[in-house]
Amino acid sequence: MIPVIQTKEEWQELLKLAENNDSNAQFDVAMYYEDGIVVDDEQIIVIDEVQAFTWIKKAYENGNTEALVRYADYLSAGEFCEKDKYNAIELYKKGISLGNGIAAFNLGVEYRDRYDYESAFKCYEQSLQLGHPAEFTIAKCYYYGIGVEKDKNKAFSILKSDRIKESSQYEMDEANYLIGLLYLKGEVVDKSLQNARYYLELANEDGDHRSAQEILFIIGRSEYD
Repeated sequence: MIPVIQTKEEWQELLKLAENNDSNAQFDVAMYYEDGIVVDDEQIIVIDEVQAFTWIKKAYENGNTEALVRYADYLSAGEFCEKDKYNAIELYKKGISLGNGIAAFNLGVEYRDRYDYESAFKCYEQSLQLGHPAEFTIAKCYYYGIGVEKDKNKAFSILKSDRIKESSQYEMDEANYLIGLLYLKGEVVDKSLQNARYYLELANEDGDHRSAQEILFIIGRSEYD
């Protein structure tokens, strides 16, 4: 877990650890340079992507597994270094062998970009087994039949599971949208405009889901509105 930085003094202490070749501190420094941090309107750490890459590379060279995966991301994208998809894939595979679920998921993305959807799906499943929250991606694969035989029953089961709540807000909104569509069309569940409306409202809870809004415009909003 990345330490919480509240003061410039704490930041300087973390930097000192990183400069003394602490690979965990080097990774943490890189993450802070990626995002920056403001405390009480004071800029404690300024975003610096070049420094982020520099410290990721150092942490990777010092054997940090999380940095290995992040460094592979840089190689894959060709950010601040020469693009090298081959070595990125090899690093992801090494990360998987070390039990890193993000490495498995990102390798799946590499296969997806090569249109090897079956290999991508296997990687998503492996990432889930390694603790990465890949439920929503797996559910979409079943929903649309990408890399695996289409099975909307399985998709529905995953989308309704408690573990989907560990996904990002965007993914939870999309999950509710897809559930709403299943109820709207009467696929794998009994058709119910009431249930469809309920899940579409959930998907649009922040008022920013255009697709859900368009359907709600046709079927009407919930009674409490």
